Amino acid sequence: MSPDTSSADRVLRIGAVITAAGLVFTLIAIIPLVVPDLDLPSAMWFLAMLTGVGLIVVFVGLAMGARRRRPH
Repeated sequence: MSPDTSSADRVLRIGAVITAAGLVFTLIAIIPLVVPDLDLPSAMWFLAMLTGVGLIVVFVGLAMGARRRRPH
């Protein structure tokens, strides 16, 4: 990362990665709806909740960036 990268930018990037991972787990978790013979562990549903956690982290990063750029 470049030295001028703010903490808000880092939080946004981390949130984007968490959201992407959650979306992948969500796609995996809905496969049994299409293929009824496939049984996945229930942990996949909990891992799919990473999508929401990642979105919350992204919103926190956006708020941090907005507060940083706001005039005092």
